[in-house]
Amino acid sequence: MIQTSKTIGHGLALAILLVAASACGAADPIYDLDAILAPPLDARVLKVDEADDIVIEQVMFHSHVDPHVDGGNKVDIFALFAYPKGARDLPAFIWNQSGLAQASDYFPKIGAKRGYAVLCIDFPQAGYRSTGGYLINGGLSVPEDPQRAPIYHGAVALLRAVSYLESRDQVDPDRIGMAGSSWGGFYTTMMAGIDPRLKVASAMFGCGSLQLGNSWWDGQGPGHGPDPATRERWRTTLDPAWRLPTSKVPIGWFTGTQDGFYRMPALMKTYEMAGAQKPLSLTPNWDHGLPPQIDEQVFAWLDVHLKGAPGFPKFQLWEVKIKRSDKDGFPRRPTVSVLWEVVGPRKIVAAEINYSYGEAGSWSSRYWITKPVQGDILYYDSYFHRNLPSHVFGSVIDEDGFRYSTPIRRVEPYQPQPDDHFTLPPLKYDGVSQWGDFEPPHVDYLRRMAYMNAVTNTDAHTGAQSAQLKPGSHRLGPLLYTPGLPHRFTAYLKSETPAEVTIKLAGHFDGQPTTIERTITVNQTWTPVSLDITPPVAVSAHLSPHVTVPAGATVLIDAVTFQPHHTE
Repeated sequence: MIQTSKTIGHGLALAILLVAASACGAADPIYDLDAILAPPLDARVLKVDEADDIVIEQVMFHSHVDPHVDGGNKVDIFALFAYPKGARDLPAFIWNQSGLAQASDYFPKIGAKRGYAVLCIDFPQAGYRSTGGYLINGGLSVPEDPQRAPIYHGAVALLRAVSYLESRDQVDPDRIGMAGSSWGGFYTTMMAGIDPRLKVASAMFGCGSLQLGNSWWDGQGPGHGPDPATRERWRTTLDPAWRLPTSKVPIGWFTGTQDGFYRMPALMKTYEMAGAQKPLSLTPNWDHGLPPQIDEQVFAWLDVHLKGAPGFPKFQLWEVKIKRSDKDGFPRRPTVSVLWEVVGPRKIVAAEINYSYGEAGSWSSRYWITKPVQGDILYYDSYFHRNLPSHVFGSVIDEDGFRYSTPIRRVEPYQPQPDDHFTLPPLKYDGVSQWGDFEPPHVDYLRRMAYMNAVTNTDAHTGAQSAQLKPGSHRLGPLLYTPGLPHRFTAYLKSETPAEVTIKLAGHFDGQPTTIERTITVNQTWTPVSLDITPPVAVSAHLSPHVTVPAGATVLIDAVTFQPHHTE
């Protein structure tokens, strides 16, 4: 028979929690922890499966009754609970699904194999195994009464989920954390501010400070989202970052610089507000998908606080300056100096500086240049473009491939001096360097970023392989750029039989669609095609190439580039 609850008093755990909550300041005006945690869980096990010494239970427990629904809406939570067979007093965490998808055993199994007890809930969404029927992942609704917001009910369910873990013999109640991706990272950030029982939080994507910009409100650009009063009500009630300044829960964020859902200004403000330990990992030129070693880093951060693993390094960016480097009385081209400090037990094997150009905005489409560096005081030369500010952050990588980053800093453009006797070189980079040659690591990038599922071919224009396109329309990878500068897209195509192929650059800038296209005849020799575009400065932007292949043809594409195009 399975033991579903501990005999130690739930009231004792609640009392300890309330003392901790009071130590953090005044009672939360939205989440009344006393009232939320008081009702019995009424937990039950629905089904038990076992494989490879891992036990997975389907469980139900009571969350709350929503008084705002006539007759009261009783919310019960379905969850999957996994743990190593026969284990007790394990470290545990709750995994919050990307998109708030229904509970899956994928992460619970992974966690259980790593020596954790793991709980993954069905949020109380319409059509899910939990009851409640709220449309939680439909957007960021913020009614006058925040307790009527669907998001509120998801948070209450997670508070009760922590109580459920505390009740299980398999769990050490003093070693409970939370992790999640995207919407799951949103809730992980939120719960780090609400629930002092958590010992650690690990968010892959997801943050707070969403009043500063997010895809739900600002996908169509300025003027289409909520008014300032609504954004302020969001900020001071439901936003995940609001409670972080007084929280003592260590929380890490692991994300890509191009994430269009949780944009860099919101993440940077959330990071700034957090008062506890807070590692940051920014992977340049990745969107809502990340390299596999970042998955491992999300778990490693849990290990630090739940298993006593070596801590993450403390990484601070102290100074970023742009200045002219004169020598022997002669003016020289300006450089940027960067001063940072890395302190911690892990062995650092690489360091880099990452920077992009242009005014703030177009965060999901701006290209980040990466330069390797050495030492704690770093100097790097760059191709500085007049009148353009840059945005800069540093990253170090340890021997496990884990990435640790500083917050992003803005650096104002170099101001020309009367005695300057040098010419600033043109800006140079390739905005498709992550995928344009279709070599194996870059094909994996496309797949992880949910772009084309590229079929490769060893008949290559450059390198070892090209991409093979069947009849139909194919969206290739993202085009990354500096807003406001002219760029040229170039690609090489060939086909065994002559074919009329259409290449189109399509995207949107603050909700306004933009399309540039060209049709060429492709044959058995590699044929180049070029298209020019000047992506505008925009709050919300996305641009990608599309290739349309006619029926009966198979087309190869390779050597794709997207570079600043200088006409002077």
